Amino acid sequence: MPVIRISPQDPRWLDFIQSHPNAMIFHHPNWMKNLEDTYQYKTFVAVLEDTGNKITAGVPMAEVNSRLTGNRWVSLPFSDYCIPLSYRAEDIEILTDGLINIKHEAGIPRIELRWEYPPRPEITTSSQNVFHIGSFHRKTEEELLAQFNKKVRYSIRTTIERGVRVEEGTSEDSLREFYRLHSFTRRRHGVPVQPWKYFTNLGKNVLEKGFGGVLLAYLGKDCIAGLVYLKYGQTVTIKYSASGDVDLTNLHPNYLLNWETIRRGNAAGYQRYDFGRSDINNSGLRNFKNQWKYEEKPLTYSYLGCEPREESRFMDLAAIVLRRSPMWVSQIIGELLYRHVG
Repeated sequence: MPVIRISPQDPRWLDFIQSHPNAMIFHHPNWMKNLEDTYQYKTFVAVLEDTGNKITAGVPMAEVNSRLTGNRWVSLPFSDYCIPLSYRAEDIEILTDGLINIKHEAGIPRIELRWEYPPRPEITTSSQNVFHIGSFHRKTEEELLAQFNKKVRYSIRTTIERGVRVEEGTSEDSLREFYRLHSFTRRRHGVPVQPWKYFTNLGKNVLEKGFGGVLLAYLGKDCIAGLVYLKYGQTVTIKYSASGDVDLTNLHPNYLLNWETIRRGNAAGYQRYDFGRSDINNSGLRNFKNQWKYEEKPLTYSYLGCEPREESRFMDLAAIVLRRSPMWVSQIIGELLYRHVG
């Protein structure tokens, strides 16, 4: 059974992900459209079909062509992880062998898969990250709060008592406010800022289509923190969190924003809460996520035709420079480089 390439807009793919319990926003055509519009990637879905042309397994892909980082297929750029979908374990085995075959037949230099695939001699793996996933299906708000640790409950309560309120939107104005906070946060961490075009396309292709939103935390008239969440199928995904350059010593807006995301997702009937990827060495971020009592799981990436990319030394050096540079430096570097790193 060969692996074939189909358009993300193929109605059969949309039918498949609409019925699959593990499908999330990164499997959706609108997420892939966002990557196409921003970075000019060619996206497609690698699928298996039965004799009636019905999809039995599949995984989204993007073709990344770069003079800086090489040509490759990635599943999927700027997506923390992308689970290959099927209803039978044996179909994942067949999909894996099919990807290996198509790599050789089509002369693809390498394929990067953001999940753990069945072991093969042609596959190398890397486990430098973890992800956090939890359930909040059919629980009262009191039950939800009770599962968090004491610091989380305290931080939520005191932030509300001190007058912080949360507003939600999907408009360009909301995204611009978030982008301002996001730029401060990225520079503080020494990381380039995604192009503004990325966020405008995210709004147009994803948020305005009902697949997520922007939560902004205000103290009086001042916007002090923000969060972008995505949603599809049974899963709500925290994609980005940010805070500005104000003193938050006695406030905990990020706790309140995460709580609002969970509370609203629970009320809307979503079953899973995805806290996203964390570097295994980032103990601070992992500790923050573990306070919410969700399950931390190892996140393994699989590579065909290449070794895992080693970027830590470069990123450490870049972080030192960016933290000491004006905001525009981080923004320009992001504009120039993001499409190459995927």
